[in-house]
Amino acid sequence: MLDQLKRIFGSEPPSSAVLQRHEPLDLATAALLIELARADFSESTAELDAIRQILGKRFGLTEQTVDELMVKAMHRADRAVSLHEFTHRLNTELPEADKLAIVEMLWQVSHADGHIDKYEEHLIRRIAGLLHISDRDRVRLKLKTVMDR
Repeated sequence: MLDQLKRIFGSEPPSSAVLQRHEPLDLATAALLIELARADFSESTAELDAIRQILGKRFGLTEQTVDELMVKAMHRADRAVSLHEFTHRLNTELPEADKLAIVEMLWQVSHADGHIDKYEEHLIRRIAGLLHISDRDRVRLKLKTVMDR
């Protein structure tokens, strides 16, 4: 029976390179920010402007490059089946300080319209968990963002 299954499905499983996409770090970060802007079922202009500003500042990009990255991130987010596609590489390659910075960026985008929606807060909790950020740090960054405004 095992031989029949091997003939049907092939003898070797797909390589891990096929299963795992290697997103550029800026694209993975941008896609997470786009997913957050969409979490409350509306993309506000304030949130999209905040994403542009954050990406430009964080990665040192020109306005044109930021716009190109935003388009790529929107297309990539449209095709994504899970957050793991974006967080895996960020989690394995970035130091804790950079992962904390990503969570802070998420809070900044969420609060850009003056309101943190419950769906946005839930998504940030999930992303922070996938990045192995403690609840304490996640809440601390939320309070920092809200107090800075």
